[in-house]
Order: sequence, then structure tokens, then C-alpha cells
Amino acid sequence: MAFSNQSTKLRLLKLLQHSLSTQPNTPVSLSELAQTLNVSRERVRQLYRKLAVEYTLPPVRKRRPGISENDRHQANDAVTKLTRSGDVVHKLRTPSPQTLALEAEVRKYIKQNMSVPEIARKIGRPAPTIYTVLQRLGLPFKRAKDTGRRLRNSSTLALEVEVRKYNEHGLSTHEIAKRTGRSESNIQRIHHRLHIPLPRRRKSRETQALEAEVRAYSEQGLTTAEIARKTGKHLQTIYRVLHRLGIPFNSVLRRKSPETRTLEAEVRKYSEQGMSAPEIAGKIGKTRTTIYSVLSRLGIPFKGVKDTGLRNPKTRAFDAEVKWYYFSLGMSSKDIASINRRDMKTVYAALHRLGIPLRKQSRRSG
Repeated sequence: MAFSNQSTKLRLLKLLQHSLSTQPNTPVSLSELAQTLNVSRERVRQLYRKLAVEYTLPPVRKRRPGISENDRHQANDAVTKLTRSGDVVHKLRTPSPQTLALEAEVRKYIKQNMSVPEIARKIGRPAPTIYTVLQRLGLPFKRAKDTGRRLRNSSTLALEVEVRKYNEHGLSTHEIAKRTGRSESNIQRIHHRLHIPLPRRRKSRETQALEAEVRAYSEQGLTTAEIARKTGKHLQTIYRVLHRLGIPFNSVLRRKSPETRTLEAEVRKYSEQGMSAPEIAGKIGKTRTTIYSVLSRLGIPFKGVKDTGLRNPKTRAFDAEVKWYYFSLGMSSKDIASINRRDMKTVYAALHRLGIPLRKQSRRSG
């Protein structure tokens, strides 16, 4: 792996020096060099920074679209010629005494477990310069401490002390914001910066009284709707209080009216006599939908529709016509629909009512 990295670094240096000697004022593209060397652009950028400390290199231009195939071949040919010719690469620049002193100082402070911002303030250099020196020396970066990443002014430090004191007294974020005159979001950011868990908002006396009342009614077995009527609060408010207290909701049992109980008794009686839902609807004088709902609520299976003449005369006449066409003439459902000028679904419904299986093809004789 070390041989591969050294080979890539050497090839890159030869390409850069060849470009500097042939076109001194022309900046090079890191993307094109990366494609030529078959490495990533980030790798070329890192090697370029390391080589720029010791050698004079051409400037870098901004990123452009990928290198063309002809340019790639030309660059590869240039690298091959330089490698075969055995040209010796000479150093064009050595680190200055100031650079060596800076590196020694950074190395010393890193051994003292100081962070990069702390070293930058100690030496009087910007933090990016320290990061560059550490990267050049191959030293890992230390994490910035609480006071090293960014210097906070005296008012911010005083606010942090105040927030910490109020938090120890048990005040909520809302109360701390009121006392300090800051927004709740600002107080929450300070809690996050100081690694202090956010305190819960203190409940008012009205909320505590409502929770006690809801808890007492729930222990008595009252439903949510009954508790809402007792307390005079909205139903959703009671649901939120029960959820906050971890109390399960009591199921609402709707009491049936005398009319509903009478209807259910009638439907049950007629169903036990073997009557179908349409027959029960005609007997009681209710709609079929109502009878089906009652049967479903009582868990009674639906009875099939008998041909008792409950359908209107037009429907009965159409069913008889469909039956005659189907059996006497042997016509298919499509032929029946075309003759009667009805929809296919209407014919299918009539055949279903008559209990006749569907026939795909016509059996008419020519």
C-alpha cells in the first residue's frame, strides 16, 4: 500500500513539473489529473498540498467537466515517456526555518493534548493554518473543548451561569425564559450546549386539579364522554389528560333506545323464521340497508333472496325476458344486452338473480 501511494505521488509530481516546464502560466486541473492517475480528486488534492510544501508547483484551476479521451491518452503518454527516460526529480524548495519552527511548536502543543483552536490562540495563527500543519505532519486532530471551539463573551457566559442556576432550582424552560428575558428557543440551545436535560414545564394549579378530577372519575369506571360532561371540558382535552397520565381509555357503551331494541327483536324473530333481508324489510317497513345493518350488528348471517315477488313488475318482466332469451334461444349475455339495449352489468345482475351461470359464446344456429 505504501509503494502504491509513493508511486501515485511520484507520478503526480512528474506530471505537475512537466506541466510547469511546458506551460508555466497555465493552471492545472485536479479532476483531469485524478482521471489520468486513476485516483480520486480528493486524493490528488491531498498529494498536491503535501508536494506544495517542498516543491514549486503550477497553480490549480477551478473544477471543470471531465477530461476527454484524447487528453487522457496524451497525459498517459507523457507520464510513460518521463518514467522510461529515468529523469531524476530534484527538490525545488525546502521548508523555511519559520515553517520548521511552527511545525515543532504545533507538535509540542499536540503532545500536551491541546485542541486546534487552543493551539491557534497560543501561537497566534488562524485555525486553518494549524489544521494544515497537522495534516502535513500526519497528526490526528484533537476535539475542541467546551471553551476552545468558540470564545463566548462575558454576557453569554453570565447567561449560561444564570440558566444553570435556575435549572438547579427546578424551573422550567418557559420560566427561565421569562426571568432572563430571552426566548425559549435560546434557553433550549443553552441547555443543549451545556449538556443539561431540558426540564419539564411545570403544571398550573388548574391542570393539576383537572388531572386529579379525571383520575378520580376514571377510577369510578366513567367513560371518556361521561368525564367530559362531568368536568365541562372538551372530549379531546380529556383524551390528552388520560394519555398524559397513562390511564387507559374506558370504552364508550352507547345505550340503545327502545325503538332500536324493538327493531332488533323483530329482525331476530323474522330471521329465525327463515325470511331474507328484503322480506324482513318489506314486512317491517324499513329499508334493506337498515335491515342489513341490524343483522350485521346482531351477528346473524344474511339469508338469500327468494323469488317472492318483492321486485317491481319491470324487473320481473326483464328477468323473464332474459331467461327466455337465454334458455329458449340459447343467446349469450352479450346478445341479450344488445337486443334489449341494456348494459352488460344489468344483464349479469338479472342472470345472478335467476341463478343462471354466465355463457361466453352464443349457441345460435345459423
